[in-house]
Amino acid sequence: MSIAILGAGLFAKEAHLPALYENHAKVVAVYSRSSKSANELVKEAEKLDAAAAKGMEVYSDDTAGHGLDDLLKRKDIAGVVVALPILVQPDVVRKCLAAGKHVLCEKPIAKDVESAVSLIKEYEAKYQSKNLIFSIAEQFRYDLCYEKARQVIAKGDIGKVASVHARVWGNIQPGQNKWYETEWRKIPEYQGGFILDGGVHFIALIRHVSGQEIIETNSFAMQTYDHLPPVDTVNAALRFSGGALGSLSLSFASVKGNFEFIFVGTSGSLTISGADGGNRLVVEDAEGKVKSDEIIAGKGVFEEVRAFIEAVKTGKADEKAGPRQALADLAVIETVAPIVVILIMQDPELDIASLLKDINDANTALDGLEAKADALNA
Repeated sequence: MSIAILGAGLFAKEAHLPALYENHAKVVAVYSRSSKSANELVKEAEKLDAAAAKGMEVYSDDTAGHGLDDLLKRKDIAGVVVALPILVQPDVVRKCLAAGKHVLCEKPIAKDVESAVSLIKEYEAKYQSKNLIFSIAEQFRYDLCYEKARQVIAKGDIGKVASVHARVWGNIQPGQNKWYETEWRKIPEYQGGFILDGGVHFIALIRHVSGQEIIETNSFAMQTYDHLPPVDTVNAALRFSGGALGSLSLSFASVKGNFEFIFVGTSGSLTISGADGGNRLVVEDAEGKVKSDEIIAGKGVFEEVRAFIEAVKTGKADEKAGPRQALADLAVIETVAPIVVILIMQDPELDIASLLKDINDANTALDGLEAKADALNA
């Protein structure tokens, strides 16, 4: 299957490109704002597979007659992987769908819920019936460690989940973190900054592993570092659709690091933590006796790309990568940053009008509120 990569940044080079090659996709084109960055991705492709990289065509905004629109006119390109800055992606996705291309788009789906809902409504109204695949590249839902954790909980091995606690702490410093060294991350024009950009990963993990929706949040948020506007630290209380309670402690301004997700059930517990070579998955019984302890390589990007290619081939979208899943991740993280807000969703799907009104009211009121939602409009 012939694929084009739209965006030639770090993640496209280090993750998407290798995953596409490992899944035997034919990468025939790359687009970037500058021909310089697009050609740099081609050089990376040549290092991975010189033969496969031959004939990879470069498109860019600074090359007359060879821009994005020209790429999308190509009939041989079946799908695109979109890895562009958050603010740019929704309109690029629209262009790709209008051109009849299947789309795998990097998370988050958009800068805010309002933008995401608009994109989803347009996709479902215009393109879903045409069997065009629109997937969101949230690799945490495909990570093999997290998937096994989900299966353990789904089988009832720790009983009914009673509480969930997540601690993710990092220390983002200029000149020391490659993900920070992009202008759109340094000066974010979207609510939440790094908390939004990275936080959707962790919400996806919690929702996927627990098998429950987060239906209520109440949080405190602040900005510790001047270089991480508008907020870099969040501590939130969570309520789940299955009755569990939990907490989320997320900071990109912590000198002490941590990566730990604890799921406590009525007859045992499950803990996910960072480890060399992957993530560590520990399952204990009610007395704290270890039942299993293993390190699992996640391979999340490989698996999400594999699923996208399979979806295109079969014409059947994978629900795990569906835009509604990404919307739910975004809705939760938007409620915890940067203001105190309560969100109650009575159904795992979202009522668009109610959710948007409540979130917009919260953003102006800077105070706690309740938001009720039923089902996402078809």
